[in-house]
Amino acid sequence: MITQETEVKEKKAARNKMPCTTKGYQKGLDLAETGKLAEALECFQKYLDSSPNNAEILNDIGAIFHCMHRSNEAIKYFLKANELKPGSAEILWNLSETYLATGQAKQAAELFDEMQKLSILNAEVLTRTAEIMVNAGELADALKILNKSIELWPNQSMLLPMIETINSKMAENKN
Repeated sequence: MITQETEVKEKKAARNKMPCTTKGYQKGLDLAETGKLAEALECFQKYLDSSPNNAEILNDIGAIFHCMHRSNEAIKYFLKANELKPGSAEILWNLSETYLATGQAKQAAELFDEMQKLSILNAEVLTRTAEIMVNAGELADALKILNKSIELWPNQSMLLPMIETINSKMAENKN
């Protein structure tokens, strides 16, 4: 027998999984597209109050925070969205870009296997990740990323000088 409490919980869970289609949500999208980010964020957060586990709205709020140069806040929303909707290419992409924007290359790299499975990983994001790692002195990790890039996309001769430079620096550090 389904109780009223169970029915309410099921409706709430279904609402959290539904795509965002309300007028308030659309207003938020329209505001974001016209660059009114603070107003868009306000609309999205109101929508989030009624649907707190909706991955789509969490992702959109994360994107707004990232555009407002509040990337550390954005990461929190992307992580929750990814937890609620694992395997979403859009959420993973946004999370990796935000990690890179905040210099968290290792965290971005942790997403690469899943991104590769979704066919959204590309050589450019791998190269940017390696550059951040080099600048942070994480030469071995940068080298792994570049080698992965060449393994996936062999015709990247422009990476060879970068790899040689990293190998030289690593050899110098050993001496």
